Amino acid sequence: HCHTAEVSRCGKVPAAQLVKELKRSGFDGAVITDHFYHGYLDTISGSWKDKIDHYLAGYFAAREAGEQVGMRIFCGMEFRTTENSNDYLVFGVTPELLYHRPELHRCSVAELRELADQAGLLIVQAHPFRTGLFRENPAMLDGVEVFNGNARHNSHNAEALHFAQENGLLLFSGSDHHETEDRGRGGM
Repeated sequence: HCHTAEVSRCGKVPAAQLVKELKRSGFDGAVITDHFYHGYLDTISGSWKDKIDHYLAGYFAAREAGEQVGMRIFCGMEFRTTENSNDYLVFGVTPELLYHRPELHRCSVAELRELADQAGLLIVQAHPFRTGLFRENPAMLDGVEVFNGNARHNSHNAEALHFAQENGLLLFSGSDHHETEDRGRGGM
């Protein structure tokens, strides 16, 4: 669960620096999960390809840096629907999938679940117990981020763990990396 300065407004660390810091911390891989939602993508002018080119800039920069330092970099996203403010980490995403799904940022959770089932993606609710968010219907999820390492938010990790266990969902941990101090605060 990493954000890059190239793409996410909240990301303060350029992708290449992020990768080098993670490598120094002992990680051998990372998933770039920049924010993917209408409020961001609608601000980018041009075609769908232009929007996805911009969205993938952090991933591609991280992947290039990963090749240089021997670290595997995966494409993901922190998805927000137009229905609510919940965040969903989506794992298994490929650039090709993004380029070939115009208006993906307007999907409902049910539509995202259908796509995930078709494309072999995992949907993980990120930090479901933060203020203003609600727990998604477990049938829409594969897992829950039960440890969110972001030090600037109270993610109520214990409650997230209980929710995941109670519903038989996969358990995920992430740093929710935005700033240098977030490096290595969570991972799998």
